[in-house]
Amino acid sequence: MKELSVFLRLAAFVLLAFPAFAQRPCATDALFRNKKGAEYFPGGRIFESRLKEISTQQSKSVTADNDSIYYIPVVVHVLHYGEAIGTGRNISQERIQSQIDILNQDYGKMPNSPGYNTFPAGADTRIRFCLATVDPNGNPSNGIVRVQTTQDAFDLFSQNTILKGYSNWDPEKYLNIWVCRLLGNFIGYAQYPMISPQWADSLPMVPNVEDVQPDGVVIEYRVFGNVPNGQGAPYGVYNKGRTASHEVGHYLGLLHIWGDGGSCADNKTDFCADTPPQASYTSGCPSVAVESCTPGVPALVENYMDYSNDTCMNVFTLEQKKRMRIVLRNCVRRKSVASTTQGCEISTGNPPKPPVKVKKLFLEFVSGKDYLNVKSEDIKLSEINLYNYLGRKIESIQINSNYATYPYELNLAGLSRGTYFIKAKDTEGVYRIASFCH
Repeated sequence: MKELSVFLRLAAFVLLAFPAFAQRPCATDALFRNKKGAEYFPGGRIFESRLKEISTQQSKSVTADNDSIYYIPVVVHVLHYGEAIGTGRNISQERIQSQIDILNQDYGKMPNSPGYNTFPAGADTRIRFCLATVDPNGNPSNGIVRVQTTQDAFDLFSQNTILKGYSNWDPEKYLNIWVCRLLGNFIGYAQYPMISPQWADSLPMVPNVEDVQPDGVVIEYRVFGNVPNGQGAPYGVYNKGRTASHEVGHYLGLLHIWGDGGSCADNKTDFCADTPPQASYTSGCPSVAVESCTPGVPALVENYMDYSNDTCMNVFTLEQKKRMRIVLRNCVRRKSVASTTQGCEISTGNPPKPPVKVKKLFLEFVSGKDYLNVKSEDIKLSEINLYNYLGRKIESIQINSNYATYPYELNLAGLSRGTYFIKAKDTEGVYRIASFCH
């Protein structure tokens, strides 16, 4: 493999809506030219060297962690121009929920959904998404923020910070997705993860490149979620929510499947061994096999990191799964998002639940005992859920209404040392959240 010569400042990977713009399918080169900065993001020498090192070091844990589920809380910032909810840019809650469902179908290879595939290396990434139920101040939320702006549309070349400045939540705890109208026939872009600790403190990291924050994904509103007929023009072939699946892939460290080359002779790579090398991106949804750069091996045009039509996409591979999960365990901001306690419940396809109320939860260690007293300040608890530092649920306890002892005694025997989180519900359905070190 030839080393990628990347001139990207960050992964604001941008999709073009029309093949007529094929000479520049990605605008990051024009947006963020900085060779030094590029080395610390996916495709860059330092990032890829460090990722390979981490992969080797964590080979056993990677295998052991293969089936655990990472939950990512999402906040959707709807930037509209004064339209009524459900009209134009001010898209409906139903449409927003459909996008969360699509992400879970695609990242979960969900049977009986458009995200399912029978490709031999096709993977359930074990990454799931939800609309956040708690905002940065601890208040109940439905994970949607609607903001009326003074702009009809945004130019990503000059207004990235302005766009995101209207509304953003802590990227350490949430995946921010901004939905708006974009200028220039672009339909989405995302910021890459960072891996090197010297870049961990803040953004921007490289002088003279200020227009790069906050962290997250931006999607053109006409391709967000399951777009009703007639509302996606002129982007009708991207109306099934796969732009978000593609851009979140960049957010989690994936490169374009063709490595952003222009021919097989460029020898570009996406650093995933099970995605056949391609000369360039795919347009449309080919009815016959497209040849890859490996003789006799078809290109994987169904991959979410290609440019195929939405109805053609349905594959993340095992190597892409591995790469995203390494990013979630190790990269700045990604690892904290995956271990957040900001209320992540996966949609079951039922109507959205009303926002939960949140109050304080009190924890008390008992000297010489291997248990923890858990209580609220004013009412008994009906349910206690225990999570580890990665946000994975370890135990769920339903408390009988006749339970005699109050506060509840949570048994800590068998727990390894580390940080844990408790999300408890009281008898009135109010949620309370707390953390402790064991």
